Amino acid sequence: METPIPFDLDLTVRSHGFYDLAPWSYDPARRLLARPLLLASRRRVSVEVAPRESASAGLALRIAVEGRLSAADARGARSLVRACLALDEDLSPFYSRIRELEHARPTRRPLPQLAWVVDRGAGRLLRSPSVFEDAMKTLCTTNCTWALTRVMVKNLVEKLGKPAPLGGHTFPTPEAMAEQPERFYRDLIRAGYRSGAMLTIAREVASGTLDMERWRGSALPTDELAVRIRELPGFGPYATEHLLKLLGRYDHLALDSWTRSKLARLRGSRRAPSDRAMKRWYEPYGRFAGLAMWLEVTADWHGAAPSWPSC
Repeated sequence: METPIPFDLDLTVRSHGFYDLAPWSYDPARRLLARPLLLASRRRVSVEVAPRESASAGLALRIAVEGRLSAADARGARSLVRACLALDEDLSPFYSRIRELEHARPTRRPLPQLAWVVDRGAGRLLRSPSVFEDAMKTLCTTNCTWALTRVMVKNLVEKLGKPAPLGGHTFPTPEAMAEQPERFYRDLIRAGYRSGAMLTIAREVASGTLDMERWRGSALPTDELAVRIRELPGFGPYATEHLLKLLGRYDHLALDSWTRSKLARLRGSRRAPSDRAMKRWYEPYGRFAGLAMWLEVTADWHGAAPSWPSC
């Protein structure tokens, strides 16, 4: 598969923690990303993605399926993988803005050092094949440890997903989730207060009342799209803005306790700055403000000695 130049698979895969959630698997030593996919034809395939030997040769994609793989299914799998890796997202305006700010006169406003982003082609965030999966995983990140997030997502996949050709299970469909009672999510998924929200969203998507897949590529202004997302049960400001980022909308910062404390440490402050102050810090990046903030707080993940956050 063709990729933008420059492009680093590891930078995109480990752009945030979703690569660590089922049904994704990632081998950083081999730079091999894998997962099952449910195609539009309802066929289940397993895909593996890795860089080709030449850095400019793009990615090698392997598709495993029971029986014969049709041309339509092959195209569908490639399209989903491209969407997951944000390969068709145009980040050139963001890179141009970084260059402009790097060469502008110093200001009182502290700007992050983001030249490495342009040099390495960073800024693409790993996404799920569907907005529904991204929404469910976002819900599983709210008000809990990362360890619990992993447990909830693992339970969803293993108990409601379908077996895939190379092992593992697909992420459950809205229909599969809609069939379960709320106590299933409390008792077996360990979703706690999120249980009712999970079930309500799944039922609305399964019935056709809610078509969240249209949010990708939507022409709606970001603030209007944010209003639609905020209407989802269980979605407060952080979850709304986090899902917006996975839709390629970076206007908002999606601040949580971890990013606030990390920014305070990076900026040499004993206390977390106010949200208003942090918003002013990234205003020069315009509609990419949230992406600039995220790349500042995660820059040490991608340096010579990666520093990953603990669960």
